[in-house]
Amino acid sequence: HFLFNSLNSISSLTMFDPEKAQSMIIKLSDFLRFSLSIKPDDKITLKKEIENIKRYLDIEKVRFGNRLSMSFDIAESSFEILVPSLILQPLFENAIKYGVHDNTGETLIKASTIVTSNSMMFSISNNFDPEAIPQKGNGIGLNNIKERMFLLYNNQDLVKIDKTNNQFTVNIIFPL
Repeated sequence: HFLFNSLNSISSLTMFDPEKAQSMIIKLSDFLRFSLSIKPDDKITLKKEIENIKRYLDIEKVRFGNRLSMSFDIAESSFEILVPSLILQPLFENAIKYGVHDNTGETLIKASTIVTSNSMMFSISNNFDPEAIPQKGNGIGLNNIKERMFLLYNNQDLVKIDKTNNQFTVNIIFPL
């Protein structure tokens, strides 16, 4: 869906803002190049993972404009920590799907890390409209993340989900 939505947005932009369309094509190309260049079993630095997520969010920002805001509070000490490739991508896709799509106001996606001597916790949260009719979803993205983390670290307690009032938060603990 992301690819088709992006292409439709680019198509629309070519009519009234060709420069923005060109910029979006370059961002989409960079995002896809990165995504296709890594293997699912690879581990990459958190810095590279975040750089690719920012490419994705830049593309979505073109689509949603002021309805989408992002905040990153990533500890510098976490940049070189290795994480499973593309493990965080579904979390940001969910934040867009269930936050921005279902919200007529602004959705703020916040990402942060906390590093301790034996782990790094990555947190992502987004606000949502509790009155909105939620889009259908089967939780496949979150279940895949939980399963991947269990297979890699042999621990079922590394992914925590919290949904309160109008805030959805996922915390993932990466053992060091």
